Amino acid sequence: MHLPKSWSEIDVLQFKEIRELYTIPEVFNREIEILAILADVSSEELEDLDIEEVTAMISQIKFVNSEPSKQYKHQLDDYHFKSLDKLTVGEYIDLEHYFSKDYNQNIGHIASILYRQKSVDQWGVTVFEPYNFSPRVRYELFEDYCINDIYGIIPEFISFRENFMDTYGNLFHDNTADADDEVRPTNSEEAKEIQKEKSQLKWGWERLIYSLCNEDLTKFEEVTNLPLIMTFNMLAMKKELNI
Repeated sequence: MHLPKSWSEIDVLQFKEIRELYTIPEVFNREIEILAILADVSSEELEDLDIEEVTAMISQIKFVNSEPSKQYKHQLDDYHFKSLDKLTVGEYIDLEHYFSKDYNQNIGHIASILYRQKSVDQWGVTVFEPYNFSPRVRYELFEDYCINDIYGIIPEFISFRENFMDTYGNLFHDNTADADDEVRPTNSEEAKEIQKEKSQLKWGWERLIYSLCNEDLTKFEEVTNLPLIMTFNMLAMKKELNI
């Protein structure tokens, strides 16, 4: 029975299946299910084996308790990694959405946004394909790649996001309580204010785009295609200068 020795033998789809099994609270049962995936057999077959044999096999796959490589490939066949500092507003918002859920399960969707086809125009400028598709129709393209090829985009974006929020976080809300904080109002006015702050947090991106559109939703696509960093630099300037 062949068992992989490292993440270098695991594809994205298998990685997602393995990580999903971490919701199983019983460690031994979880390890049996993971072993079944890696050995490409049913868990029932493993349960029929001698306990010492199963334990020895589990000891061979301890690598699943660690992270895959944080190095990633910048090119996957015809798809090229788009530098995070070149993201548009819309791309960043969609990445935020997939990271706020379960980024391990959404890694194919995330890769769909960050790996794109590109070409060189007549002036020698590299142009990435426009983001006019849904990651939901493209994520499966990345599930056959080795997880080590793309997993590094996860910590890469997390680090980028931390720096981004450190720089521009005050543009979303000023010193408001986090939506998950338990704040007990002492009167009806405080209750209304707390609810207002929570609503502002909930609809932060929508409010931002609505403002950038000058309340003209026909400009939605135009706004979401704006460069992220340039847009937020302009917003920061407007806030600082109160204009």
